[in-house]
Amino acid sequence: MLAPQTTPVTEALTPHDLVTYFRCPHEMELSRANHHRQPDGALGNIRTPEHVVPLRHSPLFAPPLGHLIVNEGRLDLTEKDILVYEDSGEDDLPVLFPPERVRPDIRFSGPRSTLADPELGLRGRPDLIIQRADGSLVPVEYKETHLFVGYHEAHGRMFDTVQVVAECRLVEAAFGKKVPYGIVLYGDQAGNGQREGWVRIPYGEAEQSWLRVALRQIREDAERAPVPAERNCGGCEPNAEGLCKFAAARYEGPHHHQTFFTSRRT
Repeated sequence: MLAPQTTPVTEALTPHDLVTYFRCPHEMELSRANHHRQPDGALGNIRTPEHVVPLRHSPLFAPPLGHLIVNEGRLDLTEKDILVYEDSGEDDLPVLFPPERVRPDIRFSGPRSTLADPELGLRGRPDLIIQRADGSLVPVEYKETHLFVGYHEAHGRMFDTVQVVAECRLVEAAFGKKVPYGIVLYGDQAGNGQREGWVRIPYGEAEQSWLRVALRQIREDAERAPVPAERNCGGCEPNAEGLCKFAAARYEGPHHHQTFFTSRRT
């Protein structure tokens, strides 16, 4: 007698998973394992083999970038825009709207604030969702950083683009409305807002296709190899906690003093 066929469970991923995989697949594995620690403190499951060969570059190709619109100054809000969603888990988000224009969608408030896309197996929480005057919904990802000494060169903000594309899909799936674009909002608190700015990231067929391919690539990657480089390892949280043995840069001591290694560790 034949055994009943079962549908394989799709690995659940988040926008943050896409960001860390784009930077270093092993960082994604360590971040997820650290998040799912066992009661005894042991890390959760890590897919990366112990003797994996490190990569020189990210295995994930970049999302489309041809139609990004970079803007200096305050976000272009109008009196007819309203705030319909705010991540309840974030306590440092900017106040963009007066109380009368804050109208949270009760379907996605409180403990139900995590948005889900069952088709793509994607879950996550944008920082904010704005309903524009024309009725369209726009996710906003807030980055508390100064802006634009060369948007791409100085900041390497490709990661923000990856995150916002995934959040556009989540909003579209959860709210049932087409999302035309997403926004990365940068706020320079140290500069009193003098260097604020924002980037408008389109969300169309090209971005949707990229996202589907990226999610499939991540799920089919059996090794999730590290990409040891100072630009990655210096800002990697699992590395800062001493969890990565492949790191090109380590943090040591209470002040996170950096020690750089010229050879890769295996």
